[in-house]
Amino acid sequence: MVEKKGLLQWPAKMHDTLAKKNSHKYCRFHKDKGHNTEDCYQLRDEIERLIRQGYLKHLIDRRAKAGDRSKSRSRERHQKDEAGKSIARDNAPTKGIIHTISGGPTNGDSMRARKKYVRESRFKYGEQMMHVEKQENIVFGDEDLSLDMLDQNDPMVIKMDIANYQVHKVLIDDGSSVDIIFSDVLRKMDLGNVKLRPVRTPLVGFGGSEVVPEGVIELPVSLGEEPRRKTCMVQFLVVDSPFAYNVVLGRP
Repeated sequence: MVEKKGLLQWPAKMHDTLAKKNSHKYCRFHKDKGHNTEDCYQLRDEIERLIRQGYLKHLIDRRAKAGDRSKSRSRERHQKDEAGKSIARDNAPTKGIIHTISGGPTNGDSMRARKKYVRESRFKYGEQMMHVEKQENIVFGDEDLSLDMLDQNDPMVIKMDIANYQVHKVLIDDGSSVDIIFSDVLRKMDLGNVKLRPVRTPLVGFGGSEVVPEGVIELPVSLGEEPRRKTCMVQFLVVDSPFAYNVVLGRP
């Protein structure tokens, strides 16, 4: 009935995949192979939309009279949804792609340098032992937890000293392969006529596209309080791009 009245908003064509071509299942809503009509997530969303707009009120009344059968179907649908979480939802539309920050001169800024890095890695692996100074474990306990922090999933943002400037809004991003400082921050630090070392390797995925850094700068970075304060030199890629943070610290 709903189909004949033209109330349905038909979905876009699904992407062609090998699994879809070899599937014997057919969806009347998509008019395509890949999954059964009763398993179509987009059809369920469309039916819920029509219910909210009052088009299927007679079906809702009939379901209310069914009573126990409705509850049984609801339980079965919930169980099927839970089981479906581990299965790829090939009929759900892709909302977007989330990129990480990668690239940069992590393993060398030229093809020759990167090949040299690979050769040295092969020979040095297993031949040298890394001598690391003993450090205390970093542990967060109940005393570090406040009621305001419950049920939060915020990124880790800290402040630290860079070249004797206290810099706030430093994002700890273990998905980034490089350390980044932004041009506006350097201008505010007023470091004088500091020359940037040129770099040719772009950052991939930064802001959804490739970004060529302005250069590389090495600055002293200090973290912690005495007697547990640590200072080391960090090479930052300088990027001229608007961002919500002043500095990005990637994985070591």
